[in-house]
Amino acid sequence: MRAPFLSRSHRRRRGKVDYPIEIEFDGDEVDFFDGGWSESGGNVLNDQLAVGSELVVNGDFTNWTGDNPNNWVIIGEVGADPEVSEVGTGQGHGGGGNGLANLFASAENTQPRMRQMILIVGTWVQITIDIDTFTAGTLKVGDIIAGVNQDYTTIGSKFQTGLVDNDEFQLRPVLAPSDVTVDNVSVKLITLTSIFNVLKSQFGLSDGFFIDIYINVVTAGTQVGVIWNYDGSNNFGMAYMDGVSLKVDKNVAGTYSSLATVAQAVTQDQILRIENPVGTNVITVKYNGVSKATPTIADASVIGNKGIALFSTEANNAISKVAIGKL
Repeated sequence: MRAPFLSRSHRRRRGKVDYPIEIEFDGDEVDFFDGGWSESGGNVLNDQLAVGSELVVNGDFTNWTGDNPNNWVIIGEVGADPEVSEVGTGQGHGGGGNGLANLFASAENTQPRMRQMILIVGTWVQITIDIDTFTAGTLKVGDIIAGVNQDYTTIGSKFQTGLVDNDEFQLRPVLAPSDVTVDNVSVKLITLTSIFNVLKSQFGLSDGFFIDIYINVVTAGTQVGVIWNYDGSNNFGMAYMDGVSLKVDKNVAGTYSSLATVAQAVTQDQILRIENPVGTNVITVKYNGVSKATPTIADASVIGNKGIALFSTEANNAISKVAIGKL
């Protein structure tokens, strides 16, 4: 096995580690992390994702009563406009057939809405949906606030992941006119520990540290980043990217709080850096050397500098390098 790539300042002395540490993923990931992820082409990838059972009922729109799908709450339907109706494959509003759901409105931006009370605030979920026909509009899919949702304007099978802000899952148009036909709606819980890859304990840090991760690929609508002060369960800070934004959250005793959201595209192999200076609770989050957020984390359970983990909610998100050091 090849020796891991480390900076020249990295030495082991009587069980201690000198910093900084630089880890390039060239076949030696197992030397540094607790396992579960794989390496390919100089990147580390999450191949241990685990999801739960289906939460959506009648997501394939097999069962209808009258002209509304069973188990879905329909909001804003007024006769035939706005309207949710049953159609067949390849059909828009007024089309024949059955087994798919069409959402139509000629002038109402946010109606009709289809909802199910199936989400749990503070959990991570995987959402998939098939958009069969798109005649007009934009379809928003996700929770009813802004935790996990995406806007879609094209046909095809769609995939997204995210952190839930509200217990109501919904489909709704966000532009008028709207005419979109959907099928196979699915929501599943992601097992929290399956999205983490924990750095081995010998690389724990005292106060005053930085973490650099080089994100090579992020699938739009999914998340990849880093977690620090991880206690192995429900206390940590996290910074991550989803393709269009950089987000900073904290988890205190299982409750998430959003600390910052900044518009930011991903450039291959640019550095997402977290700095935690000595003697302060202000964290600096940088991207490509530019400060993007300076949140304060003062919670005792999240400033213990216990552990560091990589974080990814999708198997193809790729991290090419990690550097860890003291400020």
